[in-house]
Order: sequence, then C-alpha cells, then structure tokens
Amino acid sequence: MPDPLVTASFPTPLGWRTAHLQTLRSRLRPAAAPTDGLAGTRLLRVAMDDGTGDALTVALHTPRPVPAPVPAPQLVVLVHGLGGSADSAYVKAAASELLRAGIAAARLDLRGAGRDGHRSRQMYHAGRTCDVRAVLRALATTPEADRRGGEPSLGLMGFSLGGSVTLKLLGEPLEDLPLVAGVAVSAPLDLAAGAEYLHHVAFGLYERAMLRGLRTDVARFGPAMAADDAAAVAAARRIEQFDDAFTAKQNGWRDAAQYYAVNSAAQYLPRITVPTLVIHALDDPVVPAGPYRSVDWDALAHSGPVRRAVTAHGGHVGFHQRGRRPPWYAERATAFFTRELEQARPLLGPRSPRWSGPGGMLGP
Repeated sequence: MPDPLVTASFPTPLGWRTAHLQTLRSRLRPAAAPTDGLAGTRLLRVAMDDGTGDALTVALHTPRPVPAPVPAPQLVVLVHGLGGSADSAYVKAAASELLRAGIAAARLDLRGAGRDGHRSRQMYHAGRTCDVRAVLRALATTPEADRRGGEPSLGLMGFSLGGSVTLKLLGEPLEDLPLVAGVAVSAPLDLAAGAEYLHHVAFGLYERAMLRGLRTDVARFGPAMAADDAAAVAAARRIEQFDDAFTAKQNGWRDAAQYYAVNSAAQYLPRITVPTLVIHALDDPVVPAGPYRSVDWDALAHSGPVRRAVTAHGGHVGFHQRGRRPPWYAERATAFFTRELEQARPLLGPRSPRWSGPGGMLGP
C-alpha cells in the first residue's frame, strides 16, 4: 500500500538503493559529484556585528550566459549541514546544477566552519539564523543579486542542519530580505527526536562520527571554556550530551532540551510566507521520518506556500543518480526555484514577497 506521505518518485540506481549507500556515496566516490562551472570563484567575507570579530566566508559563482532569460532567483544561497562546509560535495553539486540553469550560486561557510572557521570565537547551531540573515543582506547588494530593471531577489537552500536553519529563518519575519523562495533537503524538523534517533540508528555509528567532528571543531574553544564544561564535552557520548555541555551553555539556553524546543523547525513551517519546498527521504538513516508524519502537510498547502517532495528512498542528502548526473534533489530544487519566480515575477515588489493566504497568490 503506498505511503500517503510520499509525494515524489526518486528512481534509485541499481546497486545504490540502500539508504546507507545513498548517504555515504559522496564520501565513498567523491569524484562522482558534479562540480561544473565552479572554477571561477569570488570570495566575499561578511563581518558579524555582534562584537566577536567573527566573519563568514561566501564563495560566489556567476553562471555563463544562457540562450534565453531564466525566470529564476538571481542568486541562491546554499547552507551546509552539521560537520560540513561550503566545500561539501552536496553543496558543490547543488551549485553546479544551479549554474547550469543560469542561476548564480553562493556557497556559505557557517560560523566556525570552512575557510574562516579557525578564526571564529563562536560556532553555528540550528538556531543561529541571524548569521545567515546578515549574509543575505550583504549578498543582496552584490552584482550577482542584481536584477535588470528591478529589485534583487534571493533564494535560500539548506541541507540537513542547514535545512533546519533555512526553515527557521523562512518562518521568522523576513523584514527587508528580498527572499523569493526556499528549499530544505533532509532537514531535521524536531531536534530532540533527531538526537534520540541518531543514538539508536546503525548502532550509533553516525552519532559517533558526528561527535568526533564536533569535538575537533570545538577544540579551539578549550582555553575559554570552564574546566567542567570542557570535561563534559570530552565525555559526551550522545549528541544531546554534547549540546548540553557546549551548544546550550555557549548560547544561553538552560540545556539541550531548551535549545531543541526553541529552535526545532517544525513549529516555523506554518509561519513561512514564501514558496518553500521540503525534500526528504523516508529511509533517511540520520533524520527520522516521525516528525514529518506529525506535520499536517495538507493544511500547510491550503493556507500557505510550503510544499513537500517526500520519497520512499534516497538516504540522507543522497538522492544519487547514475553516472555523473547531478543528485535528484539538485534537479528538483533548481526546477522549483525557476518555476516559483516565474509565477511570482509580476507580483514582486520592492520588499520581500508575502503569502496572502489560501488561493496561492503572492503579494508585496
């Protein structure tokens, strides 16, 4: 009997159908990830205004001229997941597909990750949308975001934890951000459920791998941390224990439970006001399907612009196709960005578009 949550079909290639192979393929065969058009990179550093001296680095790519005007966001910002960076294979694959469609791409290193990670005094987390917001504002003034004869327009696409950040930001007041559409891939909708799931799936192998990376990332904070906190981080055997010892304490939450409750993406879905596509596979071995089943997707589709593309198979940020073709999520996201702006273009005003409620119309 078909699963009612499934709305899309991802044809898994022979030999790569299992969720774990789909999830790990980029690590097992990194050369298979397409990187067309990424040679010409312009780096932009965006300083944070919180007094830390931290800055986020963005790798900007401009597409080659295409035969006809492309009705798509002029620039799509890509946000990596936990333990990743702007150079993660899935980020590069998405950027490559966007560029092929004539859409500029910006690969963002979150705070504490990538090129400037070693200089950062703070770390990214699922709730730090203020950093992405600052980058979006900066990018709205770049040539890549300029629209001839009109206002700049931006798209936002996040993967895994970056997908959770994306959904949270889209569900917050957009104010003056010229965002026209968003996509989240394999995003955890409930952080507490996700942490619990990670502890049990695959005998905890994914959790242990993530913890090793997190300990390495926060090692530079050692001298500034209290001895008890540093010891707790070193002793953490669960993601929740790490978030208790580091994430929550570094950011003013009582504990991991409060951090999860405040920042889980599911509660922000009904507040999203721009067209948004949520891509997920039910066999994802990192993010549980339960929170996706708890969402009333029909109600969201009736009252707002959130849509889902849920497949039976695909793994975690996997969706790998045969040969060097781009991942299925990259094709689906690019088509979504193109289509949504084409529909919204006559109604785009000088401010961020807003959803007017049932009926599916965008207004200023």
